[in-house]
Amino acid sequence: MADQLDIFGFDESQLEEVKIDNPNTLSEVFNNIAADMVYCLKQSVKKEGLVYKGSLEQSIKMPVKMFGFRMVATLYLADYYDYLNQGVKGIGGQKNQYETVTSKSGRQYRKPKKDNSGNILKEAWVIKAPNSPYQFKKGPKVSHVRQWAKSKGLNEYAVRNSIARTGIKPRYFFDNCMQETFYGEAFNKFKTDIRIVSGERVAKGLKEILKK
Repeated sequence: MADQLDIFGFDESQLEEVKIDNPNTLSEVFNNIAADMVYCLKQSVKKEGLVYKGSLEQSIKMPVKMFGFRMVATLYLADYYDYLNQGVKGIGGQKNQYETVTSKSGRQYRKPKKDNSGNILKEAWVIKAPNSPYQFKKGPKVSHVRQWAKSKGLNEYAVRNSIARTGIKPRYFFDNCMQETFYGEAFNKFKTDIRIVSGERVAKGLKEILKK
């Protein structure tokens, strides 16, 4: 999967799935279920805030094509989509506990908390995706988070370390859209349209036969 796919000599990124009212052909019916899936995914990506630079949203395409007597709808997404969908398990470990103290001059700052013996207290990093099939070995490279961290006014090394330790939170935007599109109201409409269009095709065929 990639951001742009060249199918039959044209740029797939220039296509857009548009829903058709009152579909008259099987192709239009399949186009509508594809349009529902694409719309759901794009709305979910926006809702979850996964829109930095917009590359994930822009990659979502689901063209419907005929291959001989077969009609195929192929869903294209940026190849990292499932890391955001199912999340990534962090490497965990221990970190220092901190407390906020006030100096004699009135300045507030954070310092490590210590026990009565002077030992720095530790706590475990919270793992965001403990059940994910994906897990960091070392975490992302600093260069991969630098631009995002700077856009948020954050230290890139602290961001990289936090992501490596805690992982990436699962959003399930893809799983939820699959459930909504292929098991919910949209799929019931799809099945109804299939019956209507198929019935109209059979009726038209019978009329042609009776004319002969």
